Amino acid sequence: MSNNKKGHSLQTINFRGLFLKSQQNVSHSFLSKVVFCILLATYSLLPIAKTHAQETNSPFSYWGVGEVYNGGTAINSMMGGLGVANSNGIYINTLNPALLARNRYTVFEMGVNTEAKSMQNAKQRSNTYNGTVGPIMIALPASPRWTLALGLAPYSTVEYKTFSSQKLDILGTDSVTYTYNGSGGLNKAVIANGVRVTKDMYVGLEFAYLFGVINRDVITQNLSDSQNYQINLADRTNYSGTHFKLGWAWRPKLSKEYFLNVGATAEFGQNIGAKSLKRFTISNASGLSLINADTLKQTDGKVSLPATYRFGVSIEKPAKLLVSLDYSMTKWSGFQNLTGSSENLRDAHTIAFGAEYIPKFDALNGYFNHVMYRVGANYTTSPYAFNGKDVANDMSFSAGVSLPLRTISYVNIAYVRGKRGVLATNGIEEVYNKIVVGFSLGDFYWFRKPKVD
Repeated sequence: MSNNKKGHSLQTINFRGLFLKSQQNVSHSFLSKVVFCILLATYSLLPIAKTHAQETNSPFSYWGVGEVYNGGTAINSMMGGLGVANSNGIYINTLNPALLARNRYTVFEMGVNTEAKSMQNAKQRSNTYNGTVGPIMIALPASPRWTLALGLAPYSTVEYKTFSSQKLDILGTDSVTYTYNGSGGLNKAVIANGVRVTKDMYVGLEFAYLFGVINRDVITQNLSDSQNYQINLADRTNYSGTHFKLGWAWRPKLSKEYFLNVGATAEFGQNIGAKSLKRFTISNASGLSLINADTLKQTDGKVSLPATYRFGVSIEKPAKLLVSLDYSMTKWSGFQNLTGSSENLRDAHTIAFGAEYIPKFDALNGYFNHVMYRVGANYTTSPYAFNGKDVANDMSFSAGVSLPLRTISYVNIAYVRGKRGVLATNGIEEVYNKIVVGFSLGDFYWFRKPKVD
């Protein structure tokens, strides 16, 4: 870029010169006010998100510790969920900690996810809605080579409700109904570090503390005339433990204008603590009046989480064009619950493709010259097997924009449409539409001491 100072690599584009020429009156308190408002909105959204989650029915969250998030933000959602090998320093890379080192200015990141889902099996169709808060992160450059990030992020979610019935007497009308309910999930508190070790090489380490509660209930009710009560087996499991992720990235220059980005991350199979309390209750037919209760069993132990490996590559013309491809594998066959069972989960594989385009980043005027446009696609072989052999594959397409605010701050809006499972093959099919809204709020002056010449 012609306006960059000599010696600036394109990973640290001279944002100050590009933006401050046209925005001399930026208030230093602007960002702090925006962050305060967003944190307040996030706090207000939490009970709403919890309420909406109760309207969601995701049978796939029955297994393991629920459905595991890929860890990305709205930026990643626009590009098929990828991001192991691309970062520009404007937003926080939550997938590869090594690339945090490209954040040379303070950045705050958060988002809100909404999803509308249409789900059907051989007997019925249902529509559900859900809203959740995404990762909340802040990146703090600690030195010219080292950036520290702190935050909170969801790890997994459990939310399902299924129903079945069985006749007791072939000639009569007596029958038993079974209702399976699940709720809860895991979250993680994150401390991540990215370090530039050479001109083109980066390494990173993410340390996370996982915590959360998952409830799984089985309610049995005999519908015969003489059995007017419900039997409920409630299982409440508390999880806690540490989790690590290693990151690596390489960014050699291919030509005068183009760079090659290569990245990889590794989350090895790790154990976290689990404490399960199973409670047996008998209540009336409405389930409101308790007749009897008893604690059956309390179990303390470990749950083995699966290892996940990601690899990505991209070609980049900085501040103009980026094309990227990611591959990831999660070894769910190595998962073990408290009883030592793998729950017949299969290894999951994902291929994602995405592209980013910026019309004219260094333009001094023209709002849409600075808008970032992104598209992506994703194909995943899920770990959930049906009929003993068939897995419910997931295919999705995505698009989105990053709309400039002030200086290096953006509103990120992503739309994802996908389909998981095939009714004829798996016996269940989901079609989902997601809208992810995120904020990347950057500032030149946070945590920088003013200097007087």
